[in-house]
Amino acid sequence: MKWKILLTLGGVMLSVNGALSWLHFEDLTARFETQRGATRQRLVAEVLALRSDVGLRLQALAGMLAALDSVGVGVFERAAGNALLRQHFDSYWPVLQLDLGIDSLQLYAKDGPPLATWTTDALADVDQDAHVRTVIANEQAMHWTRCRKRCTQFAAAPILSAGRVAGAVVLGSSLADVIVSFNRLSAADLGVLVPTGTPLGLPADKNFLPRLGLQVIGLSSAERNLPLLQQVEAIPPMPGGSAWRLLSYDGGQFELSFLALDTPLDASSPAIMVVIDDLTQALDDIRKSVWNRLRGELLASLLSLLLLALLVHAPLQRMTRAVRAIPLLGRRAFVEARARIAPRARRLVDDEIDSLDEAAIALSHRLETLENEVAAHSAETQAMLRRISVERDFSRSLLDTAQVIILTQSADGRILTLNRYGRLLSGWGQDDLLGKRFFDFVGSDGSSGLAVQQAVQDIAAGGRQHVQLESVLVGANGQSYEITWNHSRLAGRPEDAVMILSVGIDHTERKRAESHVSYLAEHDPLTGLVNRQHFQYQLDRALLSARRLGHDGALLYLDLDAFKYVNDVSGHQAGDALLRIVADEVGSVARASDLLARLGGDELGLLLHECDRDGAIQVAEKINKRLAEIKYPGLGASHRVSASIGIVVFSEAKMDVEQLLTNADIAMYQAKSKGGSGWHLYSEGEGVQEKMQSRLYWEEMINRSLADAGLLVYYQPILDIRAWRISHYEALVRMRSDDGSLIPPGLFMEVAENSGLIRDIDRYVIHQVFDKMLALFAAGQHYKFAINLSGVSINDARLLAFIRDELARSPMLPGHVVFEITETAAVSDFSAARAFMEAVRELGCAFSLDDFGVGFSSFNYIKQLPVDYVKIDGSFVRTLVDSPDDQVFVKALAEVARGFGKKTVAEFVEDERALNLLRAFGVDYAQGYFIGKPAPDLLPERVLLAGSVSLREARAPVI
Repeated sequence: MKWKILLTLGGVMLSVNGALSWLHFEDLTARFETQRGATRQRLVAEVLALRSDVGLRLQALAGMLAALDSVGVGVFERAAGNALLRQHFDSYWPVLQLDLGIDSLQLYAKDGPPLATWTTDALADVDQDAHVRTVIANEQAMHWTRCRKRCTQFAAAPILSAGRVAGAVVLGSSLADVIVSFNRLSAADLGVLVPTGTPLGLPADKNFLPRLGLQVIGLSSAERNLPLLQQVEAIPPMPGGSAWRLLSYDGGQFELSFLALDTPLDASSPAIMVVIDDLTQALDDIRKSVWNRLRGELLASLLSLLLLALLVHAPLQRMTRAVRAIPLLGRRAFVEARARIAPRARRLVDDEIDSLDEAAIALSHRLETLENEVAAHSAETQAMLRRISVERDFSRSLLDTAQVIILTQSADGRILTLNRYGRLLSGWGQDDLLGKRFFDFVGSDGSSGLAVQQAVQDIAAGGRQHVQLESVLVGANGQSYEITWNHSRLAGRPEDAVMILSVGIDHTERKRAESHVSYLAEHDPLTGLVNRQHFQYQLDRALLSARRLGHDGALLYLDLDAFKYVNDVSGHQAGDALLRIVADEVGSVARASDLLARLGGDELGLLLHECDRDGAIQVAEKINKRLAEIKYPGLGASHRVSASIGIVVFSEAKMDVEQLLTNADIAMYQAKSKGGSGWHLYSEGEGVQEKMQSRLYWEEMINRSLADAGLLVYYQPILDIRAWRISHYEALVRMRSDDGSLIPPGLFMEVAENSGLIRDIDRYVIHQVFDKMLALFAAGQHYKFAINLSGVSINDARLLAFIRDELARSPMLPGHVVFEITETAAVSDFSAARAFMEAVRELGCAFSLDDFGVGFSSFNYIKQLPVDYVKIDGSFVRTLVDSPDDQVFVKALAEVARGFGKKTVAEFVEDERALNLLRAFGVDYAQGYFIGKPAPDLLPERVLLAGSVSLREARAPVI
């Protein structure tokens, strides 16, 4: 295995190293090609720049000579002028020739041949009439290149005298300076090639390039570059005036760049300049870099393989010993196997082979122990058989005592056995079951029995292993039970008859409780009327029906007059009793098809189907007449029960549910403004101005209170029922009016939420509570505080950042803060509420779900929302003592919350009896006037008296 590993790893390393080297070569080559493109463009630009510089220098010098006054005068005075010009330039010519490298000087008149010419021996033909005439005609200097026996750069400047063109000065200089300067500047070589067929073509000599038909008339490093040029087969096309190609020669790599020179007027093809750049060293450097890298990688791989071979040699030897010793365990040679394995006695670090050795030795000891246990196990077999018979009797007894129905039936559904609990529940005797089929006893309609029959047949046929069904079991006395059945096939020998085991669990009480909870979710527990949510649902259906059928309908919105007087004088229990009486009296006026609901507090709603304006008014008057006849002992003798009733008649598609309720509320307030005990019929546009004025007033009050610290934070204690001590305080906001009195939040909170000012109120309360907590921390007092958040605020993306900044004021703050949000606000945007809660809990704060139990799906919300506390709605707690329905519901809510690991808080605890019931139901915390009223300062001392549910003043423990 060692050699397999080394060979495989070596092959992998070789492949990887080869691939890396090839990638390195490709990278270097790509970089070289990119660099060569830039270098090639630079060399071409340098050649052209050098040639242009020589031409411009000659052109400037010719302009200087043409500007001499004596030159212009000499040209115009032909006879005497020629002698003067020759005498004048004879003195300049040596300087021009020797110091400035001028090879020719010519003076032209405006027409005719040159007036005077000065040339070197190497340049005899300097005829430039065509270019000179162009200079004279255009009165503009120019320069050009001409190649014959040699390449010469010419420049001509016009001679001006008295504002007229008198002639031209022509200078010529060899391109040899360009070739030498280019080699010196760029370290590359430059040559000039001319066609042999030019008017002054050169004879074939050693500088002739036969393959190209060109003559080399100038070349740097000619001894090396001339043989190189003679290897060129053809010059590539030069569409842009230049081209290049690579050439291998004498073991080297060269790049040749060709440039076309100015075309002479009498030549068919231009002279060519060639730039020669030696690439041999650069390419050799690339190859050397790749080979050096490859050799280094191969050497590193070889060393790695050698090191790996040394490392695995000893462990593989040890593993081989252990593997060879394992077969001895099968032959029960345990001692010999342990001797062959021989684990290392001294080791710094355990490895996998040490673990293998120890496991093999442990296995040998275990197998040896098992061998010894086999004998003892055989001895126990007889005793086990005796115990089996005892257990069979136990199973039979268990079947008879288990609180579930257990029966067996044959493949055709005939009952074979039934346990004792099943017989007691159903009232069947053993004789009653003879010949009876199971599915004859289930289901009150035929469908349940057919479903059970089909399920039993499928199990008997082997098509299904297990079936769970719910059905109604009808007992011998005719009583029905809600049973959940689990049917399965009893395992047995193939030749045995098929038997079906059916286990039934009685869920009758749970079903009844669920039905009761569902009823409470749609009804008001105090009056038994439907609640606001269910009423809105039915109202929406009534609107749809009215639009579809074209029938009128009416909504009556009732608010009891002076109901607060009843609560203040006679107490809340008297007020609750009066609400029940009013509900009964209003219900007696309504028709059976109408729907009466409690919308909240002392407000009732009555939906009248197929009722017009006159009919609604008649019902409203009947209601107040019936209410006036109420004689309740808790009321004063002079007090009469009455209601302010708002009436809205709806028809085809004029309004939705929210608009309908809003309009009815407006009409109700119009009736109450008239003194109460009356009705008001809503008309379009009514009450809008009053509502706008009211909203503007409260918005101004809220803004002023936020600016002037007119919002006050009151604190109400919350009792830990089990520990009998104050757990924490809830922060409640109040507003100070202009006269110093307190305004309850119910008067301005709706405007704050509708206008968005609730966000500022929530931030204000958070900041004030945190200030209070920091002051208490500084005094050594540590209390938890619950802070309410509105549904509008949790949808504010900036609130989370605000809370994070506020919590940063002290590391102790997060652990002492509980944020509260109502169940209605949480479910209005469930996903946003859940995300917000999780983000706040990550900061270290706790969360509480307020008004728990008023929604349709409270149990589902408590499961889905990440809350720590749930606050049971006060409508269930306030009437808890006198309402068995509320007791069942509160107990169920507490058990559900406890099952999900949540703490429960009951609000509106107003007497000692309610507190005792909450404690019995397992509610964790209590809040209400019996515990303590909201106050601007904390209640510092409150604990339970020993053996009593009453409270007395004492030092509260630190939470």
